[in-house]
Amino acid sequence: MTTRLADDVYWINECYAHGDRHEHVSAYLIRGEAGTVLVDSGSFYHREAIREAVVDATDGEGIDAIVLSHSDYPHSGNVSEFRDEWDDVELVASSGSPEIQGLSDARRCRIGGSLSIRGRQFSFIDPPLADRSHTTWIYDHESAVLFTADGFGSYHHPTDCDRTSTAFEDGISTESILEFHRENLVWLRYVDADKLASALDSIVESYDVSYVAPIHGHPIHRDDLDGFLDRLIESARTIADEYRVPEPYEQPSR
Repeated sequence: MTTRLADDVYWINECYAHGDRHEHVSAYLIRGEAGTVLVDSGSFYHREAIREAVVDATDGEGIDAIVLSHSDYPHSGNVSEFRDEWDDVELVASSGSPEIQGLSDARRCRIGGSLSIRGRQFSFIDPPLADRSHTTWIYDHESAVLFTADGFGSYHHPTDCDRTSTAFEDGISTESILEFHRENLVWLRYVDADKLASALDSIVESYDVSYVAPIHGHPIHRDDLDGFLDRLIESARTIADEYRVPEPYEQPSR
């Protein structure tokens, strides 16, 4: 399903089932006057559904650029196929070793810098929440949407696949935020939650955010952001507090 978040920003929502809960594996489409930009290409598992959503949203014109948050397959799984389908698709990525990642002809964005892509200004932010190096969060200055890759994720019930944060009367639950981050960002068990909160607050204060747009969670409207951040930091604190370092393993005597 495709949902409009801003005048020209669309959430292409795809999901994957984990037992009785679902995980979003989404992409985002920006339709600007000078071209159409796809933020992350989605998983190969959802290739046809994403392709159809792009065709419908662009009246068959397709995309002009792909901007990758990072090169994991749920984010980059359709780069080659989409570039084959639509001619002259520019690829923008932040990989430190683009050849190894299969991105040798990508235009490199530098974390902490900015670029103009198809007439729009994007800033590339060092993310406090990431599952690998060279991940970047992407801020579109025109729409004020902040694309956060693996950050700000959550699981959801099968009936909630198409909902943004505005559809939850009591907000996205702490449980769904906690479970997602516990299972996918396991290094949070070693993190100082206060430092994480300061880093996230600094980003929110530096950018006028209309929506936070995660790949693996519900888009979060600015009015719901403070509540989500409180639950996220609570979750990070729980993950760190509940972790116990294993006792050293004793080798059996010979």
